[in-house]
Amino acid sequence: MARSQLGLLTFGVLLIILAAWSAAWILDIILLWDLFPGIILSVGIWTVFLAGIKASRSGSAGGNAFSTFGWGMLALVLGGSWWLSNLGMPIEMTIVFVLLLLGLLAIATALRSAMSQRK
Repeated sequence: MARSQLGLLTFGVLLIILAAWSAAWILDIILLWDLFPGIILSVGIWTVFLAGIKASRSGSAGGNAFSTFGWGMLALVLGGSWWLSNLGMPIEMTIVFVLLLLGLLAIATALRSAMSQRK
């Protein structure tokens, strides 16, 4: 898939995310303070899927997909933590989740580097 097609696909997904979460708020399914963390969480999920699409492309650089995955996981953790804090989880747990994410990304980077040196 060409780069411009991925950009257009991402724009379309972003519009759908915004429409769905806005409709949920307008219909009183969620509260206003759940709107923004839900959007961030959904964008994070989409970014992780986008990283998978980039990684599966034959001519794509692996670093680009890995970077996209890292940003997606960060958005997913921050949006999810914000959402859970709105449900009563202590906000300090966000620090725990971010540290866990950074540790997992460091391990994944080390493994990826070791695998590329093997080849």
